[in-house]
Amino acid sequence: MLLAFDLDKTIITDDYRLPKTIQEAIKKARLAGHVVAVLTGRGQAAALPYLDQLKLMGPYSVNNGALVIGPQGETLKRIRIPAIDVRVLIKLAQTSEIEFCCMSDDILFVGDPDYDAWVWAHTENRQVVALEPGASIEADKIIFEGIGASDRLGKEIAMRYPEFVVYEWSEGYLEVTGPHAEKGCALELISRHLGFDRSDVVAFGDGVNDLSMLAWASHAVAVGPDAGTKLLGLVDERIAAPEDNGVANWLEVNLFNKTVARCDG
Repeated sequence: MLLAFDLDKTIITDDYRLPKTIQEAIKKARLAGHVVAVLTGRGQAAALPYLDQLKLMGPYSVNNGALVIGPQGETLKRIRIPAIDVRVLIKLAQTSEIEFCCMSDDILFVGDPDYDAWVWAHTENRQVVALEPGASIEADKIIFEGIGASDRLGKEIAMRYPEFVVYEWSEGYLEVTGPHAEKGCALELISRHLGFDRSDVVAFGDGVNDLSMLAWASHAVAVGPDAGTKLLGLVDERIAAPEDNGVANWLEVNLFNKTVARCDG
């Protein structure tokens, strides 16, 4: 079986801990012959400490599905937003006085490095620098934050770039990645690369960027109280947050005590 996990609020707590109970349950699943994949909206540098704790070289995807890594650390896919489109998107944000963050590898190019929403990145092995006027960069992902980011700007971007992946978060910020750079595409690629049928894939997530992954998996599990109504409308079950060992308990019950109930499709 292929077990696909989101990180934040799925196996990582609100205070960014990966509980020992969940680590041990995932380790036990791997020792039993199951394959584990991590698919996260985090950038690579921010995800690696947790992958190290899980002793997982791959497979995984970061920036949702913009970069997909195979089981031996090999790159399976990389999708970036072209520089010409990055410039258009940044101009749209600046016109609306919305802050932006262009993630390119482990560097965050931003409008204001001292903006509160970007300060946290300094503690996650990443460099935050001001984007120079006229600079030409490709982006793995662009984040917009501020009043109107997840409403007015989101609609404008969706109209101009219907092929891009756009996530509107309830916290008032917006994520944009290139075409097919979503977790569902990443999970399908990983599954086929490893030889798993869709019927042998179980996915766990909590956020809007997990929707495509949960929809593609044969068995979908929503995690925690913050899982939104969009998720609850397509998942097979809901479990407790990582603070309450939701994933650890699920693995113990379903992998080691009984067979997971399958769904069609």
